[in-house]
Amino acid sequence: MSFFAEYEDLIQDINEDIEAGVITAADCIKVVRKRKKVNEYLPIADYYYVNSQPKVKYEEMRVCEVLQELVMRNMMRK
Repeated sequence: MSFFAEYEDLIQDINEDIEAGVITAADCIKVVRKRKKVNEYLPIADYYYVNSQPKVKYEEMRVCEVLQELVMRNMMRK
């Protein structure tokens, strides 16, 4: 599965979490990136809520920034 297909799933999951009131666009989440670069870019692999502790390296980002990156990268393939 390409990371573009994964991005569509991540976009849908984040939007569902926002609609359900689990997170807001202004909240911070923990973003895990893949280890292997694709065209000098480290794709987002998954995200965790701020109260979760991933066992791998992560970065904290606002939900709106994550969505923006996912949508922009997903649009680049089309």
